[in-house]
Amino acid sequence: MRTCRTLAAGGFLLFFVGGWVAPASAQTSTASIRGTVTDAQGQPVAGAEVSAVGVETGFVKSVISRSDGSFLLPGLVPGPYQVVVSSPAQQPRSREVTLLVGQTTELDFQLSPGEVFEEEVTVVGATPVEMETHQVVTNVTPQQLEELPQNNRNFLNFAELAPGLRVSDDEFRQTFAAGAQTANAVNVFVDGVSFKNDVLQGGIVGQDASRGNFFPQNAVQEFRVLTQNYSAEFQKSSSAVITAVTKSGTNTVTGDVFGFWQDKGMVERDPFAAPDTPRPEYERLQAGLTIGGPFVRDRFHYFLSAELNDQDRVNRVALGSSGPPELREQFLPFEGEFVSPFESNLLFAKGSFQPVENQLWDLSVFARDETDERGFGGQTSFESAEEIVNDVGQLTGRHQFTAANWLNEASLGYQEFKWNPRPLNEQSVGLDYQGILRVGGRDTEQNFDQERISLRDDFTTFGLGGGAHVLKIGGNVDYLEYDVFKRFAGNPIYRLRQTENWEFPFEASFGLGDPSLSGDNTQVGLYAQDDWTVSDRLTLSLGVRWDYESDMFGTDYVTPQQIQTDWGPVLLDRFGQGFLDTYFTDGNDREGIYDMFAPRLGITWDAFANGRTILYGGWGRFYDRILYNNTLDERFRLQYSVGLFRFSEDGSPTTEGFPTVAWQPRLLTIAGLQEILATGITGNPEVFLIENETEAPYADQWNVGVRHSFGAAGTRLIGSLAYGNVRSHNGFTFIRGDFRDDGTCCLTLVEGYSRLLLSNDDVRTWYDAIYVTLDKPFTSSSRWGGQLAYTYSDAEQIGGDLFSLDFPFPADYPRYPTGGVEEHRLVASALVHLPWNLNLGSVLEYGSGLPFNIDDRSLGEGINERVFRRNAGEGDDHLRIDLRLEKAFTLQGRLAISVIGEVFNVFDDEFFTNYDGFLPPLTGQPNPTFGEPRAIVGNSQRRYQVGARLRF
Repeated sequence: MRTCRTLAAGGFLLFFVGGWVAPASAQTSTASIRGTVTDAQGQPVAGAEVSAVGVETGFVKSVISRSDGSFLLPGLVPGPYQVVVSSPAQQPRSREVTLLVGQTTELDFQLSPGEVFEEEVTVVGATPVEMETHQVVTNVTPQQLEELPQNNRNFLNFAELAPGLRVSDDEFRQTFAAGAQTANAVNVFVDGVSFKNDVLQGGIVGQDASRGNFFPQNAVQEFRVLTQNYSAEFQKSSSAVITAVTKSGTNTVTGDVFGFWQDKGMVERDPFAAPDTPRPEYERLQAGLTIGGPFVRDRFHYFLSAELNDQDRVNRVALGSSGPPELREQFLPFEGEFVSPFESNLLFAKGSFQPVENQLWDLSVFARDETDERGFGGQTSFESAEEIVNDVGQLTGRHQFTAANWLNEASLGYQEFKWNPRPLNEQSVGLDYQGILRVGGRDTEQNFDQERISLRDDFTTFGLGGGAHVLKIGGNVDYLEYDVFKRFAGNPIYRLRQTENWEFPFEASFGLGDPSLSGDNTQVGLYAQDDWTVSDRLTLSLGVRWDYESDMFGTDYVTPQQIQTDWGPVLLDRFGQGFLDTYFTDGNDREGIYDMFAPRLGITWDAFANGRTILYGGWGRFYDRILYNNTLDERFRLQYSVGLFRFSEDGSPTTEGFPTVAWQPRLLTIAGLQEILATGITGNPEVFLIENETEAPYADQWNVGVRHSFGAAGTRLIGSLAYGNVRSHNGFTFIRGDFRDDGTCCLTLVEGYSRLLLSNDDVRTWYDAIYVTLDKPFTSSSRWGGQLAYTYSDAEQIGGDLFSLDFPFPADYPRYPTGGVEEHRLVASALVHLPWNLNLGSVLEYGSGLPFNIDDRSLGEGINERVFRRNAGEGDDHLRIDLRLEKAFTLQGRLAISVIGEVFNVFDDEFFTNYDGFLPPLTGQPNPTFGEPRAIVGNSQRRYQVGARLRF
């Protein structure tokens, strides 16, 4: 009932805003053109037809100028257009302009008297740079995607060109983050479709613990990075948003085939590898193709892209130093180098159909199929490896209709994401000969599945207030199903050691119970966004968004009666009645989250009324969500546990007093372990309790800045200086419920249980930043372009990550620097077209160093002596320069072949990590390696790559 009232209230709010208000509206995957039409005397021309004709597609969109001569062409697919303006008794005029995603371009036309059929006058313009926006925003152009160096073809890596963004260098977590928040707080939209990951880390589907790429780079036409204060149409992100648009077919059959190669000879040695260790075997092939063209010219086009990422690297398995020679000899066949293969296949196909002018249909399909064999090496045999399957599928249909004063965009999509780590060899149980080798099958399998059906509609009207208001109203309804399977130690693992002369295991771990969990969730979002041109100099952007989730954290969960019986009296005595009301639920104490109201405001001011100096600012509230996997332990730990079975020769207790079972060979099987379940020597269950009034995480953001244009067209520079402020709230974490009075761990509150963990939503972050950018757009006349982004960051937080166990409560934490944020960061890029069909691209990245933890025991190791100082140290700064040179050879007509050479980290200035932060007691020996790194980040050593491309 409350949900219905909230939906009704949201609808009333949108109606109220629409009646109160009515430049161009915000856009997830399109662009707009606005301007005025005047006659030779400067008077407005009403009733002029303004048409945008796709230069490559022939698709047409037309509107009529209003009484004041103004017009707006919204919902244009980014790309090149010829804009034609005609009116009776006036000579037609046209201009060619290239539109970037999310931008609104100003074009004014002055018509002269004459016959309608006089010859056109065409003015060719350069790619525009948007000036009048309150957002901290960066566009990554098609040329940058095509010509800048890129080591792994993950287009999201180019987000580093934007100020305030941090792109992960971890090969297994190719993510980005902003605003002192984690990567979980971002969202990515492709053609207006959200790819939010509700269940696992990484922010977007498919990017948790993966070497693979999110989407085929050769299918992405361009994208836009919104660092701060994006409009109300974007949902489920409290930090940054990326919105990308895919390529489409044209009236000409075009395409390309490419391949890039890298092997161990192209990779510098890891500086921490032993000098006499040979370089590990490594090969990587990245290949792909695109093709697009017309089914019917000017009406129906197709586009297809595919990318392959095939990698083979070698992990070395070596025996440890323990054990007698005769035992070690048995494991010699397990030693050696074994291939760890990775393969990713990405496929995207799209059809675009314009049955009549001002109407457009799109249907697209995307598939990602990825497998990775890993989890072995060192003292873990290849027999114990796992295979990780990572699949994403997306089917989307979109429709767009433009009328005289309004535009409607609707989409319907289905998306499925599956992440499935599973043993490669589950036919044999695991045997861990401690200090020698781990053999046998891997112990754990997991399977996470997220299915989403999404319906979205966006309605824009641009005739209100004589064209001064552009009002966009819309919403989305998403139906989601989550299926989770977590079979920890489902294949048992037995441990052997010297104490028993390696003759039989001293213990085994084996998963018991129901490993399956499932849930469903409904997400509803409604928004209104008004862009109001108050005057020629002042523009206001007024927005509000409301989101609802039916089940973000176990709404219908019932605290088991056994937990209430066992724990109720103890917790009542320890914390009081309020605690039980807060954490125990009968299935009616939790509600869907319906109070996510998010107002947003933006202002731009043309300081000198010439369009060259723009003052801007904005404020907004932005909601995110809690990961489904982070809330499952409340149920999972009670329905599934990992039992610990102890063995001895005769069944006598251990020296610590733990009971054992007399070892028999038949116990070396799953059936054997199931026989002794009744002995009751499995591990005690952990109790997780979630607060009934848990709130959704959100961030308040505000910024203020100035943007200025220097120079003339062709050599124009756009510079900006801005201050950004982000304060995030309601970070979800777990704290100890069984801490001692002095805050240390841990009390045994209830016999038969191990520990008590309580959810808490008091984690907070503080982020202050200075953003400096400088852009020189690439033009055909200057033949070069460049971009620079400098960010100064001050990032702090209280609490930990998913677990905040250092203090009783997050509020008890002293504010400390947030990990993963460098104080100073500079990224610059350049594109230069040289003679002889040579294209040079470069990226420079400088960072002042990541913080690291200091374990300070200088005063001693007692409770009030040892101090763990989170992120108190600062790592070494680093400088990376990447270069790409391409030479094209024209064969015939459009047919050309290119050879490409790339070098990454030209000066081999590695990015270090894993710093030694140990400060020993003053009474002992000093630590000579304090503050020194012990590893490099990802693949930051110098690398080379060669490639070739055939275009047609």
